[in-house]
Amino acid sequence: MTAIRAADSEALLRRYQPQLRYDSNEAFFADSAAEWTDNPHNSLHRDFRDDRPGELLASAKPEGGQAQLSLGFLAASRYASGASVEATDFVGCARRDYRDQYVALRQGRAYPNRMYGRMKEDRGRVWLQYWFFYFYNDYNLAGGFGLHEGDWEMVQFRMDEGGQVPDLAVYAQHRWAEVAPWDEVEKVEGEPARPIVYVGRGSHASYFSAGFHETEAWYDLADGKRSTPKLELELVGEEDPPWTTWPGVWGGTRARISGLETGSPTAPWRHAQWAHPAELLEGARTVRHGSAAPPPSVRVARAKDHLELTYDFRRHPEQRPDRLVVTANSEDDSIQPRTFTFVVDTALSGTIATTVELQPTQHYDVYVSAVDAEGKPTESALTLIGPVGAEEPEPVPVLPWLGRVVHRIRRFFGRA
Repeated sequence: MTAIRAADSEALLRRYQPQLRYDSNEAFFADSAAEWTDNPHNSLHRDFRDDRPGELLASAKPEGGQAQLSLGFLAASRYASGASVEATDFVGCARRDYRDQYVALRQGRAYPNRMYGRMKEDRGRVWLQYWFFYFYNDYNLAGGFGLHEGDWEMVQFRMDEGGQVPDLAVYAQHRWAEVAPWDEVEKVEGEPARPIVYVGRGSHASYFSAGFHETEAWYDLADGKRSTPKLELELVGEEDPPWTTWPGVWGGTRARISGLETGSPTAPWRHAQWAHPAELLEGARTVRHGSAAPPPSVRVARAKDHLELTYDFRRHPEQRPDRLVVTANSEDDSIQPRTFTFVVDTALSGTIATTVELQPTQHYDVYVSAVDAEGKPTESALTLIGPVGAEEPEPVPVLPWLGRVVHRIRRFFGRA
């Protein structure tokens, strides 16, 4: 530890800061934790009483003398109002339109694209930890299981005995973790110190490789197709800033079925690896990797000023998707990709006239995947939609492996 203290710890955390790669159908991204305390529909309560939130302690939009909720309001033992802190206190949301709330929050520049970094010594070794906060866990198991407000995820790197270069990486995934030697971790091209983290669709579990990942109870797909900016790294200490010591719960979702679901997450410092990073290593394992089913055959088109989906699974009834997941994005505006879910259930063919608006002058990339009744996702297929009156035909279906390349070439020449 002496060598690390003599070195610039901030420089090490920045040098090995990971690069996230999101799935093409991801709807929520790693952002500032202040999104959750500042969201206008959120408030801080005591634990549930008779299935109802307990005493109101603070609100993001206070009324009638209520305390103002913010990250700075949270602390270890006493809130900024002077009220005592209990470990079962939680910040919950009064509304359920999480995707719409998230889009509204992210239109400003205060919250998007952030991760939290810290250094911790454990058992004679130094660890670099990176924590990610997500507004909502949008992972849809069959019947809507697995959804919850707030989501904390993390990865960590163990430094070698010299304390200057990592020798091991551990990525948290659901109730366990996956481990890999540092030399085997995929890095950003041209930046050998920057590891890549593939983020599971909706669940935000962290993976070493892109693709389909099967666990004991879940199916994760992390295709890495969504381009991701470099996140701002905010350094945190043991008790600085004070909100890192708050013991409460980041969300008001409670698990309905023990063992199948998880509720909203507790504060990061209540996770065992916060104080003892090596404990996460003890439970780490190798996750089974497989192949996802091919994307569904869906025609994506512009119907006047809205998105239209036409599907026909009669030739392949074995697919029988339960839901179609659609992510629409336009690089012509400043709003992040928006994801929509459409239930098809037992219908093998049909047309969905959606309420998803498409601006006539904008380009769109639209990813479509499917989820079956067991919650198993398929790969996604990309369709490029040009502006109304564009010379090129629209829409333009794109093979998955060509999607990103074609999209960037098309946009370059379109703008030129």
